[in-house]
Amino acid sequence: MATTRCKGDTLEARDEGRLMPATQFICPDNYKVDIGTCLAGCRMGRRCLTLPTLITLAASERPWNGKPSTTMMLNGPMVEYLKTKYEYAINPRERAYALLGSEHHERLAAISGDWIAEQRVGGAQTGTPDLVEPDELIPGGHILTDYKTYGSFRVAKMLGLTKKTRKHPTEVYKSSGKWGKRGDPKTVTYFEIDPNLIDQNSEELQLNHYRTLLEAQGLTITHMQIQVTVRDGGLQIARQRGVDAPIYLIPIRRLDDTYIQDYFQSRGNAIIEAISEDKEPRLCNEEESWDKRKCKDYCDVASLCQQGKAVLSGEIRV
Repeated sequence: MATTRCKGDTLEARDEGRLMPATQFICPDNYKVDIGTCLAGCRMGRRCLTLPTLITLAASERPWNGKPSTTMMLNGPMVEYLKTKYEYAINPRERAYALLGSEHHERLAAISGDWIAEQRVGGAQTGTPDLVEPDELIPGGHILTDYKTYGSFRVAKMLGLTKKTRKHPTEVYKSSGKWGKRGDPKTVTYFEIDPNLIDQNSEELQLNHYRTLLEAQGLTITHMQIQVTVRDGGLQIARQRGVDAPIYLIPIRRLDDTYIQDYFQSRGNAIIEAISEDKEPRLCNEEESWDKRKCKDYCDVASLCQQGKAVLSGEIRV
């Protein structure tokens, strides 16, 4: 298949079997410009972001090497297939949080010590754990940690926080109003963890896949956890969701090895088959598309996908 260029809104197939970085940036006026042209000189005169930021974003995606990574398999085969088959554009200003997360990872990985940081592991399938360090409580054991930068909405779901109300044991209303009568006990809001509301599925899958890859290389993983920095930590919106700390360390449970191996094997095979045979795979399911919210706001290739087009056009409401 011949390599082609992407002009305007025209998307053409390119060299089969290569997952390359996005080839275009979307300017503030929604014009699509080749990344190389943008980096050489801004068509608008004054850049929307600094040149080092744009260079970093342009180089943020890894090339396809025939081995599906943990992240690729969690994304779903359709996303990776479309990134292989077509040129696509990204809006660099919408990558601000991704850039923040990358900088966070790099600073922590740069600190040397008796641990493994940001090293790719695996064979036919690969993964890049953020941190593997000795377990100080269990000799010979290791703790696996992944760093995340999430908004408070996602953190509240990971923690399973739910809002409750109760009567204050000592405080009473000093005046009457819609809140209650003068002298009545005050109604106060508090948050508690509901185990049935905890949503850590993607994090559990990711860390357990890393764990199986590490254990295949002889390491013993005794504990897994997510260290999540809250993007809007300290703001009222976060406190209203019960998220009152700027950073959390959240334990991740161990899943059955056979389940993890089967889950990622089937997804890895689907990606390899789609790319090698140039065969369009299934559409993203609800889990992969975040109930189609990813199609609407967070997928770079949504405009190339049947489901993504329907979401973007409003045919499918999200």
